[in-house]
Amino acid sequence: MMKKIYSYLLLLASLLLFIMNNDVKWNLNEVPLFHKQSGTAFAQTVKDQPATSIKQFEHVLTLQERQPIYMMTDHLVKIGELEADYPVAIMGEDEAYYELRLANMDVYIPKGRGVVENRKELSTMNTSRFATVETVAPTKVHTAATAESDVWMQLEAGYHYPVMQEVDGWFVVKIGERPGYIRKQSVTVDKGLPVLVYHQVLPRALMQTTMSTISLENFEQQMNYLAEQQFTTLTSRELYQYLEGRLVVPSRSIVITFDDGLLSSKEYAYPVLKKHGFTAPHHIISSRMDRGKGAPVFDGGGLLNYLSASDLPEMKDVFQFEAHTSELHELNRETNLGVVFDHTQEEITADLRKNLQHVPAAVSIAYPYGLYNEQFIEAAKEVGLVIGYTTVEGYANMDSSNYEVNRFGMTERRTFEQFTTYVDGDMTWP
Repeated sequence: MMKKIYSYLLLLASLLLFIMNNDVKWNLNEVPLFHKQSGTAFAQTVKDQPATSIKQFEHVLTLQERQPIYMMTDHLVKIGELEADYPVAIMGEDEAYYELRLANMDVYIPKGRGVVENRKELSTMNTSRFATVETVAPTKVHTAATAESDVWMQLEAGYHYPVMQEVDGWFVVKIGERPGYIRKQSVTVDKGLPVLVYHQVLPRALMQTTMSTISLENFEQQMNYLAEQQFTTLTSRELYQYLEGRLVVPSRSIVITFDDGLLSSKEYAYPVLKKHGFTAPHHIISSRMDRGKGAPVFDGGGLLNYLSASDLPEMKDVFQFEAHTSELHELNRETNLGVVFDHTQEEITADLRKNLQHVPAAVSIAYPYGLYNEQFIEAAKEVGLVIGYTTVEGYANMDSSNYEVNRFGMTERRTFEQFTTYVDGDMTWP
């Protein structure tokens, strides 16, 4: 009887938490220093054996000798090898490659070393949300969750790979519709990717505040570190593909975001990023574009200067220009909440459409002041945005919705040690 009462109380507490969590969600960039960590690496860890069946496939590839597996970015990247005599279902082919699926992504195997036929093969029916693991060395993939089973695939070292679930100390990966098993001890559980957010970058001599501002000297030191450590910078679109299990990314991957569209990003940040070959999503408040056009460059005080429409094409080799609303980046002084909460979903949608007229290639939205609610998320979805950046601090992973992506705010108040701890994946939150 007591157990039943306890269960009811737990259910009631969960319901109250659900209701509270669907209220206004917000976190300002400066307070607190470290806000929260998003939890474990698996949003929907499944611990049962993967559901499998024997299924008829029209096109099944059986290799006659080991072949490399490639993913396509702007060029082919080797991410593994498939052994001979282990049939996999293929999705298509062209003159040079067979196409098959690894989790949700397309991968490719060179043609000419295998046989394709219509036949029945083992297939996994699992459709769970994917998590990712990091390979620190070439990693064996087995046919079953036992060390004695055959190795039918090998993954390259130094990448984040999507996996389906965990079963008795093994992770399950899906390739060519069949399950493969990775010994848990051979990989590192992926806590997610670091995402940085910058606003104002100014030479230290011009700085009059540390609020949302970082010195050019510290910014250069941070970017030099990322270059020395061979980090790969990702776009918002690539982050989305990673979160959806559609992209294998290098171990040292990072997203460098900018908010507000301030002119200092052109004067000071852009040259540093370009020097290192880095890319960065830059979220633009379109109603402020051209504000102060012709005025002196911002000297650390007075009105902020913003980018003009003509500035954007000049920096497209570094920045991808993204959404940050048109006229909703303001605070209601009575409630101290974003004015977005004073508007209906239809009004938010209309504002975002206006914003997108200036940044038509945008795929992400940075919520003004990190403030958002369900109406804001639905409006973002309606206009085709697939990533929502918050100011909640943590790593970007599959624990949260793609519309609640964590970021780490960079200002002059952050130490270099805090920066390196975060980007190296060692930061923890209570």
